[in-house]
Amino acid sequence: MIEQRLNFKAWQSLAREDHRQIAEKFFSRLEQLTPESRKALIAAHPERAILEQKLKAGCVMEKAPLAGVPYLLQDMFDVQDLPTRCGAPFGEPFEALLDDSCLLAQTLGNHGASLLAKSVPSEFGWDIRGHNQSFGDCPHANGLRYICGGGAGSCAHAVADGWAPIAFGLDTCGGIRIPAAFHGLFGFRMENNNYARDGVFPLVPSLDAVGWVTANLDDLLSSLEIFYRLQSDSVDREPRGYLLKDSLHGISPESTAGLMQLTRPLDIDDEPAVSKMLAKRFQPGARAFQTIQNRELYSIHQHWIEEYGDYYDPHLLKRIEAGRSYSPAESEEASITQQNIRASLISFFRDYDYLIMPVSPLPSPEKPEWDSALEEELLQLNAPLSLAFLPALILPYQCGEEKFNAAQIIVNPRKLYLVPKILEQVREGYAKY
Repeated sequence: MIEQRLNFKAWQSLAREDHRQIAEKFFSRLEQLTPESRKALIAAHPERAILEQKLKAGCVMEKAPLAGVPYLLQDMFDVQDLPTRCGAPFGEPFEALLDDSCLLAQTLGNHGASLLAKSVPSEFGWDIRGHNQSFGDCPHANGLRYICGGGAGSCAHAVADGWAPIAFGLDTCGGIRIPAAFHGLFGFRMENNNYARDGVFPLVPSLDAVGWVTANLDDLLSSLEIFYRLQSDSVDREPRGYLLKDSLHGISPESTAGLMQLTRPLDIDDEPAVSKMLAKRFQPGARAFQTIQNRELYSIHQHWIEEYGDYYDPHLLKRIEAGRSYSPAESEEASITQQNIRASLISFFRDYDYLIMPVSPLPSPEKPEWDSALEEELLQLNAPLSLAFLPALILPYQCGEEKFNAAQIIVNPRKLYLVPKILEQVREGYAKY
């Protein structure tokens, strides 16, 4: 049963009333999990006394924007006195308790937030379905028949199920975007390398990016203001956007209808030549991403697979081993594709402030619907943003009683001050969300 989702203010009110009840709520829910669900969801957490101490210290920071707010962090990020296991199928290199926290955890602590737990990623965070053969597939918050999705799917599950109002993970190629879409959550993907270096286990180092999910629009806006100090009061024009209609080919009718409803209040242009240009440049993006991903996976894991190769997920091992066999010409082709995508978006942003694409061709897919074709379509939709190093809003929309999808709104990084204006334009559509 889905827990009630509390927003930042409600969590802060609980913390001010008695910070210990947040720890009580967490440990009580932890005990109610089945062993299988606990193994698939929670990688590590502070001891109860330490959690209570951190919550109390956060509450004292009265002017801090996240004072008393609990959060979850994908277990690819270092946290002091906890291990970083990365969802790995072998434990020896990952069992040590760490002396320092990653920059992201330090920043959140400085804003008054307290780490509730680290969530289990897919194996080394790479699988966009949310599969982990050692810890179990991350379950969807609405039931086992649905695919959770993403390397950071457990972050989405935790927020959707009311464990905390915000959770952070890597979004190298949809690790946050895809599970956010499948769970109907709001979110944001940062620019590449922003908080993705210091104290973070790399997935694809040249493409890694941090993202987060929230349960409502107000918390998304508040979190954006914390990280980017956005001020939109002086903005005296409507942001100009573009919906890439070529990306809607193969998208389910209910997903298309929901996306069109979501974007109706926005100032969106319709110039076929732009769509044709972008679609042509984006078309080889999935292949280029896989080439870059596999090569960098091999560079990270080449020594471990000599000793632990039998433990790896066979699909991941295949990709790692493929990374050492690309010819110089294939690597150069991937690099050229990436450069072309980046150049096309630089050109696009001379005339527009943002670009809209769907995250998934299907809303909240059920397990029988998952196949290689769906995986390829997800990669095709999400790879261009990753290759271009750009930030994006994740805005959900409902497709039936329990199914969701989301738009990824790729934002000109020099015009992030327009993001609050975009969110205000779509706010009315979320009045009953």
